[in-house]
Formats: sequence, C-alpha cells, structure tokens
Amino acid sequence: MTSSSRAPRFRALRIVGACVAVFLGLAGLALVGADHWFRSQSEPALARQREELTANVDDYCAQEAALGVDPWFHEARTEGDAGPLLNAWLPWPPGHADVPPGSPLALPQSLREDAVDLKQGRWLTADIDVSRLDFGWMARLLAYDRWDLLQDSPLGAKPRINWASGDMPDYILLTRWAKLRLRHGLTTGHPVEAAQQVRHLAWLSLSTETALGGVIAANLLGFERMAHDSLASPPAGWTPMSAEQTDRLSALAMTGLLFSSLASPPDVARRARRCATATSRCLALTEAAFFASMLEPFAKQPFADAYAALDQDLAQLACPTATARAVRARGLNVLDADSGMMTAEQALWIQRAPGHWLTSRIASVVVAMPVGNLQPLRDFHMKYP
Repeated sequence: MTSSSRAPRFRALRIVGACVAVFLGLAGLALVGADHWFRSQSEPALARQREELTANVDDYCAQEAALGVDPWFHEARTEGDAGPLLNAWLPWPPGHADVPPGSPLALPQSLREDAVDLKQGRWLTADIDVSRLDFGWMARLLAYDRWDLLQDSPLGAKPRINWASGDMPDYILLTRWAKLRLRHGLTTGHPVEAAQQVRHLAWLSLSTETALGGVIAANLLGFERMAHDSLASPPAGWTPMSAEQTDRLSALAMTGLLFSSLASPPDVARRARRCATATSRCLALTEAAFFASMLEPFAKQPFADAYAALDQDLAQLACPTATARAVRARGLNVLDADSGMMTAEQALWIQRAPGHWLTSRIASVVVAMPVGNLQPLRDFHMKYP
C-alpha cells in the first residue's frame, strides 16, 4: 500500500469523534432500550479488544525489540528542531494546491503529482528532468534531529489543538521530493549522498510522533532501498534498511497506538509503552492523548484507570518533543464548540443528561469502535513467518 493511499486511513482517525452524534440520537429514544442497545454494542466488543491486546502485547514487544536493533535508530544526529523550517515550508493541510510563498518545496508544473505519475517505482524510470531542482533544503535539515509539529505552525498557533479537522502538514509532498532526490543522486553518480538526506528526512517524519509520520518514514526508507536495488553494483558501504524492517516499522506505527488506547487494559498499555522504542512510545502517547482528550467528557469516568495510567506515563516518560503532552492538555473535546463534531444543541442536550449514565454508555461504544485493529501486525507475520 502506498503512502498516498494510507494517508486517508490516518486522517479518518481524526474524525472518529463525529460518530458520537449518531449515538446521541439513539440515546434519546428510550433510556431502558438505549441502555440495552449500548451494552450490547460496547461490552462484547470492548472485551474482545482487551483480550486481543492482552494476548498480543508479548508479540508487540518482541517486534519493537527487533526494530530497535536496526542501525538506523542509532545513527549520530545533530540535536535541533526542524519544526520552524518544515512547518513553514509545507502546505497545511494535506492536499493544498500550493506551497507557502518562498518555500523551497515548490515544484515545477512538470513534476507535480497531476503532471507525472511517480508511484509504484515509476520514479526510477520515468522520463523526467530533475537536474534543475535545488535540494539544498534537504541538506539543511541534516542539522536537526526532530520535527516538532507545534513549533511555528498552524496547529501550534491555536489555543486549542483540533486534530479531528485533519490539520496536518502535507507529508505526501515530502515523499515526492524524496523520490526526485534519489533519482537525482542516481543520475549524477552520487546516490549515497542522496540516500543520506532521504534517510534523515525519514527520521524527521518519524520524530513528529504521529502514526502517519511513522508510515511516511517507512515509505521513505523503502524508496532508498529501491534506489539501491536498481543498481547492478551499488557503492560499498551503502546498506539501506531491509524490507522486513521497513514493513515492521510501518506495521508497528499502525498498531502500536492501539496498545496505548483507552480500550487497552492499563497494565497492558504501561507495558507496551515501556517495551517500545523511544520513537514508537512517543508516537503511541501522542495518538492516545488525542483520543483521550477528544472523548474526555464521555470517557473520563468509566475509563478512569486508563486515563490515570496515560497521564502518569505522559508525565514520567520522556519524548523529544512535547507534542503528546500538549495534545493532552490543549486538545479539543467533542463538546467544544470549535470541534465541529456535533451541533450546539446536541452538546447542550448531552450535558443536561441525567448523571453519568449517558456519557458512560456513549464512551463505551466509541472506545469499542474499531478505529484500528491489529491486522497490519498479522499481515506482517504472514509475510515474514
């Protein structure tokens, strides 16, 4: 699956809160009937999720250990935040037609996505001219070891953080530039220099501490390997990450957040966060913080233990950026007027509901929803038994 096809999958995670409105209407039908319906929908599904996560946490930890030994995670990098640069250079949100004025990431019309298809390895053989592109911005990024999405960005400038709106940088543009950089390196006889810059761009993508950033990183590393394998005699000492490792990285980025979710038993969530690589742990914390903040008006009481475990780990576990803690502290919830997840009338109605009955039932249904599953990890095992 390509990075462009995966992106909608992760953007969909941001709008799961909109589903809450469906349950509001059902709840208003009749308290007794609604209670029975909520329980029938949430309790078995939630129990299955908890059992599955508990049964698979050992495997998750084993895969994280296998991922963490890869040399790429231990390369020397210069400490610094590339956020002020990349956040200003990239379009927000994804799919925006134009890059910001003055951005070095602007492409000529002949190389834009609507002009030439570079998917599925076609970037290696397409009739394109990359000789006039300036890749100096990629070299400049070598001076930084992390990418904080909240620094000098549209997301960080707002008092509250609303990831449900899909307000993220256009990671996909980075994948296009990576392909062009590798193609330039191959045609000029300097593939190792190009590979070094693309590998670093992959690291910065992973350091955003988001699931989508993790998948983009795996794709970028896969492009490097494709460039390497296209040569009959690659330069000595150039060793891209293996296909197994990039597939493992992608699978863990898509499933690791589930082990930190509210649906996960607190002891399972704690173990998963502590056995994971630092990058995976911080990714999972950020994604878990997003959902926890979004659902807090409904879920805080019935999932009190999960919230306590998450907040404790957010305070105790170090991450290169403060993204996870900021999302937890400043994230919009479904009842906020600016969230766009329900009307003002719906928000007022739910706040006037008797006791914790309605909020707890809605929380159980939403937490039990299949916002993700362990299928990517299963697919990985099918490919690498």
